[in-house]
Amino acid sequence: MSLTILARAERLQHLSPAPGGHDAQAADAAAEGGFSLDRTVGLGAPQIRAVLVDDDSLLGFGIYPGDRLIVDRSATPAVDQYVVVPVDGEEAYGVRLLAPDPRGGLLLKAARPSIASIPLNGRDSMQIWGVVLWVVSYVGRG
Repeated sequence: MSLTILARAERLQHLSPAPGGHDAQAADAAAEGGFSLDRTVGLGAPQIRAVLVDDDSLLGFGIYPGDRLIVDRSATPAVDQYVVVPVDGEEAYGVRLLAPDPRGGLLLKAARPSIASIPLNGRDSMQIWGVVLWVVSYVGRG
């Protein structure tokens, strides 16, 4: 695997902020050609939400407590994407993997194998709250 380290002076033209959009700090960073996490993940757009992972129920997906999920409420879910769905009624939300069902159709699979998958049909896609686009993890100390 290779990585590209983005320098502060590197311009991300395709991510430049909309006029009158972000706060002064983000505007200063953009003017200096700096990297903006807000612009990269789309924070500030009305359909984008940041979600905090509160527990260890997503460890099977490699998502840890304290991680932030950047979720697009307007995206069309596709196979092999993580989606946010209501669980236990509409009071709580969980993350599931949208996977193909070997018998046809789609399944919502949990991170833990002990939790049963939920089959979906066309009507059930209404229960998907949003599509996870990014996982933001803090790996520093302190």
